[in-house]
Amino acid sequence: MKDIVRWGIVGAGGIARRRTIPAINEIPNASIQAVMDTNTNGMIDLMKEYDIPDVYGNIDDMLRNADIDAVYIASPVLFHKEQAIKILKAGKHLLIEKPLGINAAAAKDIMECAKQQNVCAGVAMVMRFHEGHQKIREMIRREELGDIVSCRGQLTCWFPPMDGNWRQNPAVSGGGALMDMGIHCIDLMKYLLDDRAEKTVGIIENKSFSYAVEDSASVILKMKKGATCYIDAYFNIPDQAAKCFLEIYGTKGSIIANGTIGQDGCGDIKVCIEQEDKGYESNQIRNQQAEAMTLKFDEINMYAKQLSEFSDCIQKGKEPRTTMEDAYDTMRIIDAVYQSSKEERMIYL
Repeated sequence: MKDIVRWGIVGAGGIARRRTIPAINEIPNASIQAVMDTNTNGMIDLMKEYDIPDVYGNIDDMLRNADIDAVYIASPVLFHKEQAIKILKAGKHLLIEKPLGINAAAAKDIMECAKQQNVCAGVAMVMRFHEGHQKIREMIRREELGDIVSCRGQLTCWFPPMDGNWRQNPAVSGGGALMDMGIHCIDLMKYLLDDRAEKTVGIIENKSFSYAVEDSASVILKMKKGATCYIDAYFNIPDQAAKCFLEIYGTKGSIIANGTIGQDGCGDIKVCIEQEDKGYESNQIRNQQAEAMTLKFDEINMYAKQLSEFSDCIQKGKEPRTTMEDAYDTMRIIDAVYQSSKEERMIYL
């Protein structure tokens, strides 16, 4: 077994440049062997900053590099399918940024190709690696909140029109606030509850901006185990005003998290658990502070944790935290939400 997994990076701007490339340099079981980007401006500076041996302008040349064990894709969504299938057929392990494909059909093609290859293949759903979310998941599994009744996940930002930005072009991105941000909340609900959705209703619209993708997405998911989940994803709320709440309500208590749905692994989590069975109280008096406790967790680099764990999966032949099958299921939900909004009806999964 190799001590270090040597990575190739496809799409060296955006999330890769801000988060993934620095994260790989923090962990002991991975290194960057090569970067590939069709826009080679700045690549030399990137190589020097992170001591990267090889740089490429196209994926075919990169995949001929025998020193690359695994490839991370952070390119625009339109190119995910073609690039992923090339990587898989080249026998490289694959970690691909969300969304898996531009739609569920593309995601399914990637998933089916991965099944035919003897490689580790997974999807980068980074919210699963927040230490606070891990603790919440364990509390739910131990039934400390009782039966889960309702959940809410919110991820918003300020994303005004920008000339040439691929995320605002549906032909390249596949969608707007739902595809880019709501997908994190959908996946997180599935993960925390260890559940799948059985039906959905969505409202997709442009409230503030006139670009071709939506700036607002409101989603309801009915989960198979009974919980109802609400997803808020918006491109038109100022960053300082966006609190990115996570709320979970059960028959024994609740969890309210502020700021954990984000890129920094931080935030604040309050837990309120009923300590005894109580009868009906007609006055419905609520002491908001008396029984709330702060759930402590370690603030970590979620991207480093994700890359370290995935490299470990490669080395030990383990299944990644977010499988292709799980990511394909999420893309089916995304497609269904868009369909629901267009047809103004509930869609059964």
